[in-house]
Amino acid sequence: MTPAEPAFWTGWLCRHALPLWSNAGHDEHGFVERLALDGTPQPDVPRRVMVQARQIHAFAIAARRGWYPCAADLALRAGETMVTRYWQADAQPGWAFSCTRRGAVADPRRDLYAHAFVLLALAALIRLDPAPRTVALVHQTLAFLDQTLTHPAGGYVEAWPDTVLPRRQNPHMHLLESLLTLHETGACGDLTPRIAALIALFDTRFLPAGDDVLAESYALDWTPANPGCGFEPGHHFEWIWLLERTAALTGIAVGDRVSRLRRQALRGMTADGRVVDVMGPDGAIAASCRLWPALEAAKVLTGHARDQVLGTAWRIFFARAHPGGWIDHVDPGGDPLVAFIPASTLYHISTAVDHFG
Repeated sequence: MTPAEPAFWTGWLCRHALPLWSNAGHDEHGFVERLALDGTPQPDVPRRVMVQARQIHAFAIAARRGWYPCAADLALRAGETMVTRYWQADAQPGWAFSCTRRGAVADPRRDLYAHAFVLLALAALIRLDPAPRTVALVHQTLAFLDQTLTHPAGGYVEAWPDTVLPRRQNPHMHLLESLLTLHETGACGDLTPRIAALIALFDTRFLPAGDDVLAESYALDWTPANPGCGFEPGHHFEWIWLLERTAALTGIAVGDRVSRLRRQALRGMTADGRVVDVMGPDGAIAASCRLWPALEAAKVLTGHARDQVLGTAWRIFFARAHPGGWIDHVDPGGDPLVAFIPASTLYHISTAVDHFG
């Protein structure tokens, strides 16, 4: 069996990754933020709600697919911990950004990106147990976004209570992912208008007609903050997957958006199947690579191209890592650029393997 085969990745998750992250990667206070490269937990690093949410999502996928016996129980228990520690934890609306190991709020900001992943986790929990309280939390979280983070130029601001610049497309992309997943549950009412609004924002601000490059950063009025500064191929691949999901789930037409994104995304792939961090405006490659763009590419590529990306990803990011872990970021020579294993990457791995079927 080779990394080109979906069963290879399912086996790796079942035998190595899920046991590692349910034991070393989890304690009575929730999921740890990261492990050392030897698999040792680093429990005292402040724990972001985004990481709790991503891990809940990953273990809920494992439960739904029957990959790991205790996955459902772990996801539900972690969901309780997430609600107790982060939801209105300091008597302010919304979800706190991070807490200490013991549950004290470490960073009180309300972050759009984090809220998008909380909604994804709530969708995952609803699939396991459609409890009325969880559905209510979805609506309360959406109400918080509408009442507190909405901006008159469209979309949402990055954080509250302090204004943070630049604005980014990335949190809106993950909010679309969460809304699609909530839509799939059928438990939270008609979310199509919200999904359509994000697609309209994509069309008018992120990838308007005549522009094939998806910008990352914007001013408050959605003017690109650094025009001509290059682009991230990984986000182009990620948007392709989400636009195709949008069309399949809602019937909203995606037109030529996917082909435009694909043209640019493929420019960021090297001959050996790596997906680089950034492509410069002149075509120059910033040849460092992270793991997650390779997995996003694998979700939308087919045939030889996908096999090559997965084989290269295994060789660069997994083969030399602690069993069940990964090297998250490498330089052009393949040497690690980070000295720990971030928990947040399991979300990308589990979502990709789930997509492979």
